Amino acid sequence: MTSDAVLSDAVFRYVGLDVSPLPGRHPERIQSSEERAEVEGIIARLDAVEPDETADDLFDWAEREVDRLLATGPDLNAQAREALVSLLSFTWR
Repeated sequence: MTSDAVLSDAVFRYVGLDVSPLPGRHPERIQSSEERAEVEGIIARLDAVEPDETADDLFDWAEREVDRLLATGPDLNAQAREALVSLLSFTWR
């Protein structure tokens, strides 16, 4: 299992906010197949989330959903969480 710090960096690179203001999906940016698999597992869980009646403000809703998604781990840093929030809210805008 990848450390939370390494996984946080991998999530951030996967979403691509270090190279673009718009979130995306860049699995090719993660060299380690183990890290890539863990990140893709998180992204798959994120993809299963759909807006409901509480999604009046997509960004606030996405923050709540990412917090809920990660409540049981992994313990990602703020930068990785921000990347996931950006990806989720961008997906549903």
